[in-house]
Amino acid sequence: MGMTIDVIRLQLAQRVASTQAGVITTVQGDRLGVSKDVRARLVHQAIWRRIVPGYYAVTPDSWMQRAWAGVLIGGPKALLGGEAALHAMGLWKEPQEIVVYVGRTAGFPQDERWRFIRAERHRAKYGLIPHTTLDEAVIDVAQEWSVDALVALVGNVVTSGRTTVTALQDELESRARHRQRRLVTDILADVEDGTTSALEYRYRYGVEKPHRLPRPARQVAPFQKYRVDNWYEAQKLIVEVDGLAYHSGVAASTDMDRDNYHSAQGVQTLRFTWNHIVTNPCQTAHTVATALTARGWQGQIRRCPRCASSQQHNRRTLSPL
Repeated sequence: MGMTIDVIRLQLAQRVASTQAGVITTVQGDRLGVSKDVRARLVHQAIWRRIVPGYYAVTPDSWMQRAWAGVLIGGPKALLGGEAALHAMGLWKEPQEIVVYVGRTAGFPQDERWRFIRAERHRAKYGLIPHTTLDEAVIDVAQEWSVDALVALVGNVVTSGRTTVTALQDELESRARHRQRRLVTDILADVEDGTTSALEYRYRYGVEKPHRLPRPARQVAPFQKYRVDNWYEAQKLIVEVDGLAYHSGVAASTDMDRDNYHSAQGVQTLRFTWNHIVTNPCQTAHTVATALTARGWQGQIRRCPRCASSQQHNRRTLSPL
């Protein structure tokens, strides 16, 4: 009978742990009647594994198991935050360090697996593990992320309808301090204006603005069929920015269909890759300006500081020995 009771208790403990990615606490075990001696025997037999004192794993190690351990260690107000919250929402890769917001509670283990932060956050309504809201997670990572990564994230969550520029602006405004407030404000304005990817952002700030090219309409469908990145309506010119150097398969076919359709409407399409826009922005700007001028643009391209340095470099490279 005693053996049967122990088996039942262990099954109950296993069931509790299964809702927490295989993690169970000493307190939960005690409530189920799994004594200290039983826990020691389970660890000795490699059935359970001690994560930190008071916390055990009943299944093989995984990122989600470590995340649940962090939340349980953090206490009743603990929530995954930052990149960990984004990963829990399917928006980011597994971060090596798991951020856990713990409210105002103090005293947590120093461990490279977790970073416990004493700050209040709101719990998202949905999710298999407690985590912050999407807006909070985005504004939190914005303090440390690069421009390219942040533009890609904000463009993704806004265009997919998971949040809005207004909601992210409100979250940013709620913070008394933010390390990259000006940058985030500018990115949100650009996303609201139609920028949806890091490469589009680079086109705007590396090609368009420094060379004083006209401002196109962004992410529009000129003829109601295909959406394009940049549309210069007066000149009937489309500029597409492709995140990959080359497309293949279905993507290549779609691009060709789109370009042929627009060509039949008397529209020229220019396509640029990351290398064109990031490595050679001045040359790309001159290519766009030439196409615009050929189609009636009366403006004048401006030489940026990088243009001058590139020209000096070319002169030095081509000068006779």
